[in-house]
Amino acid sequence: MPTIDVSHLLSTSNQVQKDKSIVELGCACREWGFFYIKNHGVSDAVINSFRNEMSTFFHLPENVLNNIRRNQKNSRGYFDDELTKNKIDWKRCFDFGAQDGSLDNEGMDGKNQWPSTLDHDLFQPTMRNYFREMESLSKVLLEAICVSLGMEKDLLNQYFEGNHTSYLRLNYYPPCPNPDDHQGIYHHTDAGALTILYQDLGITSLQVFHEGHWYFVPPKENMFVVNIGDMIQIWSNDEYTAPLHQVMVHASKERYSAPFFYNPAYKTDVCPILVKSAKWKYKPLNWGDFRARRFAGDFSDNGEEVQISHYLS
Repeated sequence: MPTIDVSHLLSTSNQVQKDKSIVELGCACREWGFFYIKNHGVSDAVINSFRNEMSTFFHLPENVLNNIRRNQKNSRGYFDDELTKNKIDWKRCFDFGAQDGSLDNEGMDGKNQWPSTLDHDLFQPTMRNYFREMESLSKVLLEAICVSLGMEKDLLNQYFEGNHTSYLRLNYYPPCPNPDDHQGIYHHTDAGALTILYQDLGITSLQVFHEGHWYFVPPKENMFVVNIGDMIQIWSNDEYTAPLHQVMVHASKERYSAPFFYNPAYKTDVCPILVKSAKWKYKPLNWGDFRARRFAGDFSDNGEEVQISHYLS
């Protein structure tokens, strides 16, 4: 799987190297939809602090976690009962995110719930700081994706700046006594624009489907894994396609990971922008409506889960 050095995307000093990185990124999006990024500018101190606080959170007493459990009216909080393809994943999670760009607003996804027993001077600031790092990095990657598609780099910024609905998920995968009977997450594509994933070193669980086969995506030191989502697939009119991926479980090892989902504003109407042929492959969809319907499928078995294939022209 490709590895992209994004240091040149974070700097304006060398346009030739920046162009080279954009070409490599475009090839990775077209061929895999998944890639590693290195020299991403997020410090070891930020990542290590974030990882420590994530572990602390999942070792809180169950009654404390249940006090911030998410529900059908509020997608933010703790949960251990998410469905993917109408099957319960073997994982525990905590979601928090932006409503109209702010971590303190209430909106369509509900309102962030923070654990009352953790040190507010450490857990919340650490989570908020890591969220902002991912937000900044996502903007850089989205602009590079736009350029790789032959668009103006800031063409899609209008759907994100100041009012995006991105969220960060903390994942804990406990040991599974019957790993052949369960998966950490069943196969799926990500609904939003793009995802930046932190995963623990030394434990390989993530898989991506590529050219008819499942490939493991092992964690690599000082790197994140990035994948594109359904909205990029629509905007690019299938030039780039969101990849299927899944997470396996281990019989004896626990694992932590954290995907940051970069999502547009609720009001965004998404339709093909890059149209090399005369035909739109997708009918327009509203992101807020699509997100709400996907969450409904995550929370309870409502039959077939909504996919962008339901919006094919």
